[in-house]
Amino acid sequence: MKAIAYTHPNGGTSICRPAPWARLVAAFTLNGRHVLNPPVPFDLLVAQFNTESLAPEWAETENQFLTRIRLKDVPADATAVRIIDAADIPVDRTFRDALKIDLTHDMPRAREIQRDRMRAARAPKLAALDIAYQRADEAGDNAKKERITALKNALRDVTADPAIEAATTTEVLKAVWPAVLTDPLNINGAALTGLTVKGK
Repeated sequence: MKAIAYTHPNGGTSICRPAPWARLVAAFTLNGRHVLNPPVPFDLLVAQFNTESLAPEWAETENQFLTRIRLKDVPADATAVRIIDAADIPVDRTFRDALKIDLTHDMPRAREIQRDRMRAARAPKLAALDIAYQRADEAGDNAKKERITALKNALRDVTADPAIEAATTTEVLKAVWPAVLTDPLNINGAALTGLTVKGK
Protein backbone atom coordinates (compact mmCIF):
# COMPACT_ATOMS: atom_id res chain seq x y z
CA MET A 1 0.00 0.00 0.00
CA LYS A 2 1.28 3.44 -0.92
CA ALA A 3 1.02 6.73 0.92
CA ILE A 4 1.79 10.34 0.09
CA ALA A 5 4.34 12.32 2.12
CA TYR A 6 4.61 16.07 1.68
CA THR A 7 6.46 18.95 3.24
CA HIS A 8 4.82 22.14 4.50
CA PRO A 9 6.37 25.58 3.90
CA ASN A 10 7.33 25.61 7.61
CA GLY A 11 9.37 22.44 7.13
CA GLY A 12 6.96 20.03 8.78
CA THR A 13 6.06 16.74 7.14
CA SER A 14 2.58 15.27 6.77
CA ILE A 15 1.56 11.87 5.49
CA CYS A 16 -1.65 11.17 3.63
CA ARG A 17 -2.75 7.53 3.65
CA PRO A 18 -5.31 7.04 0.86
CA ALA A 19 -8.09 4.74 2.00
CA PRO A 20 -8.02 1.71 -0.33
CA TRP A 21 -11.80 1.61 -0.38
CA ALA A 22 -11.85 5.09 -1.95
CA ARG A 23 -10.39 3.71 -5.18
CA LEU A 24 -12.87 3.81 -8.06
CA VAL A 25 -14.41 0.59 -9.35
CA ALA A 26 -15.62 0.21 -12.93
CA ALA A 27 -17.02 -3.30 -12.62
CA PHE A 28 -17.24 -6.12 -10.12
CA THR A 29 -18.18 -9.74 -9.77
CA LEU A 30 -20.63 -10.76 -7.07
CA ASN A 31 -21.87 -14.32 -6.57
CA GLY A 32 -20.67 -15.24 -10.04
CA ARG A 33 -22.44 -12.31 -11.69
CA HIS A 34 -20.40 -9.69 -13.56
CA VAL A 35 -21.74 -6.18 -13.11
CA LEU A 36 -20.73 -3.03 -14.99
CA ASN A 37 -21.34 0.35 -13.44
CA PRO A 38 -20.19 3.98 -13.60
CA PRO A 39 -16.96 4.42 -11.59
CA VAL A 40 -17.77 4.64 -7.90
CA PRO A 41 -15.70 4.27 -4.71
CA PHE A 42 -15.35 0.67 -3.63
CA ASP A 43 -16.77 1.30 -0.14
CA LEU A 44 -20.08 2.49 -1.63
CA LEU A 45 -20.46 -0.84 -3.40
CA VAL A 46 -19.66 -2.75 -0.23
CA ALA A 47 -22.27 -0.72 1.65
CA GLN A 48 -24.86 -1.16 -1.09
CA PHE A 49 -24.49 -4.93 -1.34
CA ASN A 50 -23.73 -5.43 2.36
CA THR A 51 -20.85 -7.77 1.60
CA GLU A 52 -17.09 -7.69 1.31
CA SER A 53 -16.99 -10.57 -1.15
CA LEU A 54 -16.93 -8.29 -4.18
CA ALA A 55 -14.23 -8.90 -6.79
CA PRO A 56 -13.57 -5.38 -8.12
CA GLU A 57 -12.21 -4.33 -11.48
CA TRP A 58 -10.62 -0.96 -10.89
CA ALA A 59 -11.51 2.09 -12.97
CA GLU A 60 -8.10 3.59 -12.22
CA THR A 61 -4.59 2.26 -11.74
CA GLU A 62 -2.91 2.67 -8.39
CA ASN A 63 -0.87 5.58 -9.78
CA GLN A 64 -4.03 7.25 -11.10
CA PHE A 65 -5.68 6.73 -7.74
CA LEU A 66 -2.71 8.29 -5.89
CA THR A 67 -2.65 11.21 -8.34
CA ARG A 68 -6.36 11.87 -7.77
CA ILE A 69 -5.96 11.77 -3.99
CA ARG A 70 -2.87 13.96 -4.18
CA LEU A 71 -4.72 16.63 -6.16
CA LYS A 72 -7.62 16.47 -3.72
CA ASP A 73 -5.85 16.26 -0.36
CA VAL A 74 -2.29 17.59 -0.64
CA PRO A 75 -2.15 21.37 -0.06
CA ALA A 76 -1.12 23.48 -3.04
CA ASP A 77 1.65 25.09 -1.00
CA ALA A 78 3.40 21.78 -0.26
CA THR A 79 7.07 22.31 -1.06
CA ALA A 80 7.81 18.64 -1.79
CA VAL A 81 5.70 15.56 -2.42
CA ARG A 82 6.81 11.94 -2.41
CA ILE A 83 5.06 8.61 -2.87
CA ILE A 84 6.16 6.19 -0.16
CA ASP A 85 5.41 2.65 1.00
CA ALA A 86 3.03 2.83 3.94
CA ALA A 87 4.86 -0.10 5.51
CA ASP A 88 7.99 2.09 5.82
CA ILE A 89 6.28 4.71 7.98
CA PRO A 90 7.71 4.51 11.53
CA VAL A 91 5.27 2.91 13.95
CA ASP A 92 6.74 4.73 16.96
CA ARG A 93 5.33 8.27 16.90
CA THR A 94 7.52 9.67 19.70
CA PHE A 95 9.48 11.80 17.22
CA ARG A 96 6.71 12.18 14.64
CA ASP A 97 7.17 15.96 14.52
CA ALA A 98 10.81 15.46 13.49
CA LEU A 99 9.98 13.13 10.60
CA LYS A 100 11.26 14.18 7.19
CA ILE A 101 9.76 13.41 3.81
CA ASP A 102 12.28 10.62 3.21
CA LEU A 103 11.09 9.00 6.48
CA THR A 104 14.34 9.76 8.30
CA HIS A 105 14.34 12.09 11.28
CA ASP A 106 15.65 15.60 11.73
CA MET A 107 17.91 14.77 14.67
CA PRO A 108 18.28 18.34 16.03
CA ARG A 109 14.49 18.59 16.12
CA ALA A 110 14.22 15.10 17.64
CA ARG A 111 16.65 16.11 20.40
CA GLU A 112 14.44 19.09 21.27
CA ILE A 113 11.41 16.80 21.37
CA GLN A 114 13.26 14.54 23.80
CA ARG A 115 14.17 17.52 25.96
CA ASP A 116 10.53 18.62 25.95
CA ARG A 117 9.52 15.11 27.07
CA MET A 118 12.01 15.37 29.91
CA ARG A 119 10.74 18.82 30.92
CA ALA A 120 7.18 17.51 31.04
CA ALA A 121 8.26 14.54 33.17
CA ARG A 122 10.24 16.60 35.65
CA ALA A 123 7.77 19.49 36.12
CA PRO A 124 5.48 17.78 38.68
CA LYS A 125 8.51 16.35 40.49
CA LEU A 126 10.09 19.77 40.84
CA ALA A 127 6.81 21.18 42.09
CA ALA A 128 6.55 18.45 44.71
CA LEU A 129 10.17 18.99 45.76
CA ASP A 130 9.51 22.71 46.16
CA ILE A 131 6.82 21.86 48.71
CA ALA A 132 9.09 19.33 50.42
CA TYR A 133 11.88 21.91 50.63
CA GLN A 134 9.54 24.46 52.21
CA ARG A 135 8.48 21.94 54.84
CA ALA A 136 12.09 20.97 55.56
CA ASP A 137 12.94 24.65 55.88
CA GLU A 138 10.11 25.20 58.33
CA ALA A 139 11.33 22.22 60.34
CA GLY A 140 14.92 23.47 60.26
CA ASP A 141 16.08 20.19 58.71
CA ASN A 142 19.17 21.37 56.82
CA ALA A 143 20.29 17.87 55.91
CA LYS A 144 16.99 17.15 54.17
CA LYS A 145 17.12 20.54 52.45
CA GLU A 146 20.52 19.67 51.01
CA ARG A 147 19.29 16.33 49.71
CA ILE A 148 16.23 17.97 48.16
CA THR A 149 18.43 20.61 46.55
CA ALA A 150 20.60 17.85 45.07
CA LEU A 151 17.53 16.20 43.60
CA LYS A 152 16.24 19.46 42.15
CA ASN A 153 19.61 20.19 40.57
CA ALA A 154 19.73 16.70 39.10
CA LEU A 155 16.28 17.20 37.62
CA ARG A 156 17.25 20.56 36.16
CA ASP A 157 20.34 19.01 34.58
CA VAL A 158 18.57 16.23 32.67
CA THR A 159 18.15 18.31 29.52
CA ALA A 160 21.91 18.95 29.47
CA ASP A 161 22.74 15.24 29.44
CA PRO A 162 25.56 14.87 26.85
CA ALA A 163 24.00 11.61 25.70
CA ILE A 164 21.24 13.65 24.05
CA GLU A 165 23.65 15.35 21.67
CA ALA A 166 25.63 12.15 21.21
CA ALA A 167 22.57 10.18 20.02
CA THR A 168 22.63 9.63 16.26
CA THR A 169 19.37 7.69 15.93
CA THR A 170 15.94 8.15 17.46
CA GLU A 171 16.16 4.68 19.02
CA VAL A 172 19.28 5.68 20.95
CA LEU A 173 17.84 9.10 21.73
CA LYS A 174 14.61 7.70 23.18
CA ALA A 175 16.65 5.51 25.53
CA VAL A 176 18.32 8.59 27.03
CA TRP A 177 16.18 8.90 30.13
CA PRO A 178 18.04 9.70 33.37
CA ALA A 179 16.98 7.63 36.37
CA VAL A 180 16.08 10.75 38.34
CA LEU A 181 13.09 11.22 36.04
CA THR A 182 11.80 7.81 37.00
CA ASP A 183 12.58 7.88 40.71
CA PRO A 184 13.72 11.19 42.16
CA LEU A 185 13.83 9.63 45.62
CA ASN A 186 17.00 7.70 44.91
CA ILE A 187 19.88 9.53 43.29
CA ASN A 188 23.46 8.40 43.72
CA GLY A 189 22.20 6.03 46.37
CA ALA A 190 20.97 8.79 48.68
CA ALA A 191 17.29 8.24 49.37
CA LEU A 192 15.13 10.88 51.02
CA THR A 193 13.90 8.80 53.92
CA GLY A 194 10.32 9.50 54.84
CA LEU A 195 9.79 11.87 51.92
CA THR A 196 7.30 10.95 49.25
CA VAL A 197 7.61 12.77 45.95
CA LYS A 198 4.87 12.13 43.45
CA GLY A 199 3.59 14.01 40.43
CA LYS A 200 0.33 15.79 40.87
